[in-house]
Amino acid sequence: MLSEKKIKLMIRLADYEQVQGKIDLERTKYFKLDYIRYQILKTLVCVTGAVFLVVVLIGMYYMEFIITNALELDYAGMTKYFLVIYILLLCLFSFVTVSVSSIRYEASKNRVKQYYSTLQDLLAYYEEEEEGVREESALW
Repeated sequence: MLSEKKIKLMIRLADYEQVQGKIDLERTKYFKLDYIRYQILKTLVCVTGAVFLVVVLIGMYYMEFIITNALELDYAGMTKYFLVIYILLLCLFSFVTVSVSSIRYEASKNRVKQYYSTLQDLLAYYEEEEEGVREESALW
């Protein structure tokens, strides 16, 4: 039997599952620490790739200078300089990743809890409806 309450619950659940639910359920299938570690790992790979590309672009930009002064350049000093920048960028982006991932995970966790609560309400409504049908059939 159709009822307004049941339809509203079903629409709310379907809307959540179609839009935000896919992302939230994907996030919350991990433990919080595992999700944050996974995000940090992605950040480390991206920062490493970005720093490598920037160093290659800087090298290409100064290629004439590098070729002209190849024997006189302080390669150890340049390596230390880029390594310090790389480590600072890793620390900065890792901190940002931990903060943002933690906030997103907690928000997703709260929305999933609300989703499961609504799902339980719908299940309880179905059980009430089934009890009513059983009582009606017992009367016949």
